[in-house]
Formats: sequence, C-alpha cells, structure tokens
Amino acid sequence: MDNGKHNDKIVIIALNKPKGVICSHKDEFNRTKIYDLIPKKSKKNINGRLHSVGRLDYNSQGLILLTNNSKIKRKLELPSNKVVRVYKVKIQGIINDKILKKIKKGILVNKVLYKIKSINIIKKNPSYSWVLIKLDEGKNQHIRKIFMKIGLSVNKLIRIQYGPIRLASLKTGDIKFIKPYKLKLELI
Repeated sequence: MDNGKHNDKIVIIALNKPKGVICSHKDEFNRTKIYDLIPKKSKKNINGRLHSVGRLDYNSQGLILLTNNSKIKRKLELPSNKVVRVYKVKIQGIINDKILKKIKKGILVNKVLYKIKSINIIKKNPSYSWVLIKLDEGKNQHIRKIFMKIGLSVNKLIRIQYGPIRLASLKTGDIKFIKPYKLKLELI
C-alpha cells in the first residue's frame, strides 16, 4: 500500500491501530508501538520524528494520525479548536433513553466533567449496544470513564474519524499517507 516515497517536508500518516499496540515512543514492557508499524523504507524518507496526534489506549483501535509537524499536531489536539473525533463503541449492556440523556448532559468523574458532542445508538440486543460517539475534546480514557461511571463497560472502542480524515477501508495495521491540505487547517 505504501511506496516509501515521501520526502515532503510535512508528513501526515493515517494508521489503523490494532488493539494491543501502544501510542508511545518508549515502553518498559517492550510492547509493540504504533511507530513499529511504519515500514522502515517509509521512516527513512521522513524528515524529523513522527508523533501521534492524540492517543488511543492499549485496548482501543482505529484511526490514529501521525505527523512530523508540531503545529499540525497542536492544532488538531487543542480542545479550543473543536476538532471532531468519531468513535464506534460496543457497550456491554443496554443503553436506554435515560442513559443517553445523562451522557449528553455530561458526566462528572473525580471532579472532572466529561462531555460529548453527540451519541447515537447504532444497534442493540439483549446483551450489548453499539453507539456512535462524537467528541470535540479528548481527555485520557474519555469514553471508558463515562461508561464506567454509569456502571457499563466498553467491550470495543474504534476511532473511525479524526477531523476530516476517515478510517474508511484502511486495514488493521496499515498506513496511508495524507496530503496536508486534506486536513483543512490554517497553520498561520
């Protein structure tokens, strides 16, 4: 999927992060890191060090963006910029209108308010619910903490969109180089 020819000054990579991979450059437990998934031939053609835009925890999967440009990283991460992230989440248990209303109001966890932009039920059966959640801020373990506080557990969490970039058909563990203009950012 990748031809390794990316000598552009600004590099942006979309990666479909598998579950069980960490978003860090170093790990004392020697676990697989997202940077280990970038082909060597591509790494040698990138100017500067790659950094993740936000993070996905060890048990989450889906779209993570990587860039060698600190302005892009900051612009996409800053809560004040309201960049929307979309997640498909499988919850153990049934979500009803009362729970949806509570989540939409915001959930207080350890004196920190966790808010969402929107939540919609995609599918549900007697044992689990799939929901689509949009966030325009991303605190550590944001979605998991919301559901833990209301007594439900997250079985699967997949980020399917970050800003205008979508996971689409990118296979687990694969990467795709993104042209900077597709982010629709003004970096001045």
